[in-house]
Amino acid sequence: MVVGGGLWLAAAAWLAVGYGWREQLACAAFVPTIILASMFVQTFRMPQGLRFTHERLTFTLSDAIVLLAACWYGPAPAVFVGGIEGFVTSRRAARRWRGNLFSGGMMALAAAVAAAALRVVLRDGFHQAAVGLHHTALAVAVAMFVASLAHNVANVALLSTLLSLRHDQPILRGSLEKLRWAAPMFFPVGTAATLMYIARQYDLLFTVVIGAPVFFAIHFGHKRYRDSVDTRMRFMEKAHRETIEALAVTINAKDHVTHEHVLRVQIYAAGVARLFGCTDEEIEALKAGALLHDVGKIAVPDHILKKPGKLTAVEFEQMKVHTIVGAQILSRVEFPYPVVPVVRHHHERWDGKGYPDGLKGEDIPLTARILSVVDCFDAVREDRQYRRGLTREEAVALIMDGAGTQYDPQVVGTFVTHLPEFEAEIKAQSRQPLPTYGIEPAEELSAAAREVAPAAGLAAPPAADYKLSERDMQQLARLAHAIEGLPTRAGVLAAFTASLHALVPYDTCAVAFTRAESGEAVVEHAVGLHAALLGGHTFAPGDGITGWVLTNLRPFANTDPQLDFPPALAPQFAAYRTLAVLPVTNARDTYGTLGLYSTTLDAYTDAQQKLLEAAAMILATALAPKPAQIVYEPASRPAAPPPVFSNGDQPLNTTIESELTH
Repeated sequence: MVVGGGLWLAAAAWLAVGYGWREQLACAAFVPTIILASMFVQTFRMPQGLRFTHERLTFTLSDAIVLLAACWYGPAPAVFVGGIEGFVTSRRAARRWRGNLFSGGMMALAAAVAAAALRVVLRDGFHQAAVGLHHTALAVAVAMFVASLAHNVANVALLSTLLSLRHDQPILRGSLEKLRWAAPMFFPVGTAATLMYIARQYDLLFTVVIGAPVFFAIHFGHKRYRDSVDTRMRFMEKAHRETIEALAVTINAKDHVTHEHVLRVQIYAAGVARLFGCTDEEIEALKAGALLHDVGKIAVPDHILKKPGKLTAVEFEQMKVHTIVGAQILSRVEFPYPVVPVVRHHHERWDGKGYPDGLKGEDIPLTARILSVVDCFDAVREDRQYRRGLTREEAVALIMDGAGTQYDPQVVGTFVTHLPEFEAEIKAQSRQPLPTYGIEPAEELSAAAREVAPAAGLAAPPAADYKLSERDMQQLARLAHAIEGLPTRAGVLAAFTASLHALVPYDTCAVAFTRAESGEAVVEHAVGLHAALLGGHTFAPGDGITGWVLTNLRPFANTDPQLDFPPALAPQFAAYRTLAVLPVTNARDTYGTLGLYSTTLDAYTDAQQKLLEAAAMILATALAPKPAQIVYEPASRPAAPPPVFSNGDQPLNTTIESELTH
C-alpha cells in the first residue's frame, strides 16, 4: 500500500509539472470516463485449491482505459487514473479506508507495470515512439496484448501474495493458480483497447461507436462467466451442507446429540472467536466443528461409548482414536474453511498432556482451544449415563479450575466474562425454529420389513420364561456345595468344571478371567479336548463369541464354535457343533467368561442354558472375596444333619432362585 500510494503521488506530481494544460485536460477527461466504466463491475470470489475463499476479485472494463492512457500519454496518466479507479471501485464495494487505499495502490502498481511493458514493446520491439496517436495497427495490437498480460500478472500476483500469506499457502503456486483462473477475463481487455485506439485515429465519435458494443459484449460475457462460477459455488456449498448433515446423521446414530447442544456450542464458539479477531473462515470452521468434532466416534465400539462408568486404559486408548479418525474423514472433503484442525486437536491440553499430538500452549490451533472450552462447559451441564449434569455455577468453576492446565486461560477468561451476552443470544435464538443439522429421529421399519427374516434364519429367543425344576435346583446345590470353602482359585475352578459336566454336557470347557488393565480375558483353566491349546489363550473385547460376551455381558449360545477363535486356532475346532459362552459376573464385579464347546450336541437347550446361567452365578459367588469372619460354635453342638434339597426350605435354594429372578 505504501509503495503503490507513493507511486500514485509521484505520477500526480509529474502530471502536474511535466504536461501542458491540453494534455492535463485530456487526462482529466479519463477520470469520469474510468469511473463510469467501473460502474459496470463483475465480482468474483477467489479460488484457493478446489474451494473458493471469501476474498473477492473485482473486474471492470476500466483496465482498457488505463492501457489507452498509457499508449496515448505515457505512464504517469496511466498510474494516475489506475489508482483512482482502484480506490473508487473498492470504495463502492466496502467503505474501509485501509482496504480502499490498498486497492488504489495495488492498481497504481499494476498500471505502472502495464505502461512499462507497453513502452518496451513499442520502442524496442517496433522502434516506434513510446507514446502518441499514430502507431501502426500491428504494433498497437501486440503492445496492448503484452501490456494487458503484464497488468493481469501484476494484479493477480499482488492479490494472491496477500491471500497466500493470509491462508498460509505457497505464494508461487497460489499466483499461478489464480493467473490461470483470471486470464480468460483479462485477455479481451487488450483487444478492446486496440480497437478503441485504432478507432480514435479516425474520429472520437467513431471511437464511441466501436468501443461501446465491444465494452458491452465483454461485460455480458464476463457476467455469464461469473454466473457459471456462482452456480458452481452454490452447488459446492449445497454439497458441503449435505455432507455435514450426512455426517451429523452418522454421529447421531453412534452418540446421540441434541439440536440445542449444537446450537449453544456454536453460539459460544462464534462469540469467543469474534472477540479474539478470528476470520470468517475460522468462525465457520468452529460452527462446523461444533457439530462434527466427534464424527470419529464411528470407529469407537458401542460398549466403550455407552459404558456407564470409568474406562479402562485400553478402552481410553480406543476412545482417543476418534480425533484422528474424525480428522481423516473430514480431510477427504474440501471444506471452504479449516475444520480439520478443530476436529483433530479439540482434546489437546494447554499443558501438553492432551491427545492425539500432545501439542502445548499456543501450538494448539486457537479454534480448537475455543471449542474445547465451550463444548466442555455445555456438555457437563447435560445428564449422562455415568454422571448427573452440573449446574451453571459448577460448570463455570470446572473450566476455571482447568484454566492454565487443561484449557487456554485467556479463552476461559474471555468466555466466562462474556457468558451473559452469549446466554442472551441463545435465549433470543430459542424463540425461533431450531436448525435440525440433519439430527432427526431414525425412520422406523414398516410392518412388511419387520416380517423379513435373515437368509441364515433367526436365532432362538432367549429362555427367559423357563423355570428351573426341583431336580435342577438339587443339581445346582450340589455344584455349589462342591466348590464351597475351597482355599484356592485353581481348586475352585477344577471342582467347578468337574461338577458342571454332570449338570450340562461338554467336550471342552474354558474359564477366562478379565485383566483390569487391558480389558482382555485370558483362559486360566481349561479341561477336555484341546484344553492345552486353550490354556493361556487371550480374547480381546469384541473379538469372537467370547469377546462379544465380554463386551456385552450377555450369554451367547448355539453357533459355529470356530467363530470364537482366530484363524490359526479355528481348524482344531472344525468337528465341534455348538457352544455356549456366559459372563461370570455378580451385581458388583465381572470376573470373566465361562465357555462350553460340544462335538455331540446340536444345540444347548433352553433348560441347559438356564442351568449354565445359574452355574455362572454360583461360580461368581465363589470367586468373590469373602470378608473375614469369626464364628463361635459350642463344642457340644450336635453335627448338622445332611441337607435335604427342595424348592423353598433350604437357604441355598432360596439364594439361587432370588438371583435368577433379577
